[in-house]
Amino acid sequence: MNVSGFEKSEQNVVSLFGGIQEEMIPDPLETMLRETDSLLAHDKKVIKVKTPVVSDSQFPDQSMFVLDQQLGHLKESVARIKYYMLDLDDLLPK
Repeated sequence: MNVSGFEKSEQNVVSLFGGIQEEMIPDPLETMLRETDSLLAHDKKVIKVKTPVVSDSQFPDQSMFVLDQQLGHLKESVARIKYYMLDLDDLLPK
């Protein structure tokens, strides 16, 4: 029995989406995640850089040079962190 109460309906009913073939549209986020996984799946060798450390046996000029290098690397790292944090401030709710 249909909605109108009759067993058989004499009306011609055309499906609105009957003639359309469903095409699978790829999800952009899923595609991007798959690409990222494939990039991260490679075994990348992590190169550990031995950072120079000041010792008591060094001359003052040598120790100042090493400390100056360490300070330069630290400033560069802080500048990169600040750069990425600027974008983060726009994304966080207030």
